[in-house]
Amino acid sequence: MPKHLTRERILNAAMNRMLRFGYRKVSMDEIAEDLVMSKNTIYRYFESKERMAEALFERLSEEVEQELALIRESYRDPSEVISRNVFFLQQRLKPWSESFLGDIKTELPALWARFNDLHETRIKEIVALVEDGIEKDKFRRVNAALAVRMYMGAMDHVLDPEYLEKERISFSDAIDGVLDIWSVGMVLKKEGGHSNAVRVKKFRDSRGLVVMDSPRRVVGFGR
Repeated sequence: MPKHLTRERILNAAMNRMLRFGYRKVSMDEIAEDLVMSKNTIYRYFESKERMAEALFERLSEEVEQELALIRESYRDPSEVISRNVFFLQQRLKPWSESFLGDIKTELPALWARFNDLHETRIKEIVALVEDGIEKDKFRRVNAALAVRMYMGAMDHVLDPEYLEKERISFSDAIDGVLDIWSVGMVLKKEGGHSNAVRVKKFRDSRGLVVMDSPRRVVGFGR
């Protein structure tokens, strides 16, 4: 087998174990056993488990860059680009956060910092897309960073498999629904383009608690 394919097999086996059990609990012996390969063969490609983890990050970083570049080239609508960026990042990076990143934060702090920088850099790029859309009058003037964090949080919770099964919502319908509410909002508009939402009036009841006489206004930030 060509060397580059053997290297990929080793990385895939390491990734499968580390995402499931974390970095700390995985041994080179276990990876070799999964591959039906001698540990000495693995050491020809990776001198240590630490170097293997670094190689996994480098591969992930390249995959993220390639996919986001493809999204930018394939779509022109800013909402679509933002939606696909957020979805891809949530789908691709979330598995790493559950066990692996918790371990390397203490075991390999320098590598953890690189993962964190990757995540934060990509979020900033999405924020920049929203800001660009605001400047081009595609979106309302909102706090771009807050809007992106809200969207990512919504995607994170809505795409939970148990929730989707319980509500009988397909994966694609959930993604479309989050994008629709996030970009368009929930408030209907009257003729003439004016929202029929009623401003919330607050007053204190007999106990001194603040109550409201109408629902809170819920809107998206799409024009």
